[in-house]
Amino acid sequence: MTRTLLLWLHIASVAAWLGANFVQLVLSPRFAKGPADVAAAWTRQTIWLGERYYNAAGGVLTVTGVLLVLDGDWSWGTEFIWVGFAVVAIGGAMGVLLFSPLAERRADALESGDAATAAEAQSRIIPLALLDTALVLMAVWAMVDKWGL
Repeated sequence: MTRTLLLWLHIASVAAWLGANFVQLVLSPRFAKGPADVAAAWTRQTIWLGERYYNAAGGVLTVTGVLLVLDGDWSWGTEFIWVGFAVVAIGGAMGVLLFSPLAERRADALESGDAATAAEAQSRIIPLALLDTALVLMAVWAMVDKWGL
């Protein structure tokens, strides 16, 4: 029962991360074509996602991952486990070092009427979001395929 609950929470936290990525990838370009005040409000909400939502999802993901290893038949040396931890670490670093500053820059530019800076920031955010999504999908594949076993 405990393992089932941990696995359920683990999968749900990956779905939360991946789902939010997909929503942002689909909606961000749509908001970028709309009024600046609406795009700025959307960007402020994506900042909130980065500061709160992704941290919660990543925290649950990490804790349940550790507990699954401790409770499971795998060793800490198994490749797929480290792929998962690496993706969480890379995602967290990208959030702090890249997404947050770029989103703040974009929101500030939109609010001040600087469309060129806002567009430039957005043009840097989208490829990073695609990379983050690809990394999460790779980690899911690694887990499902049990790389290293």
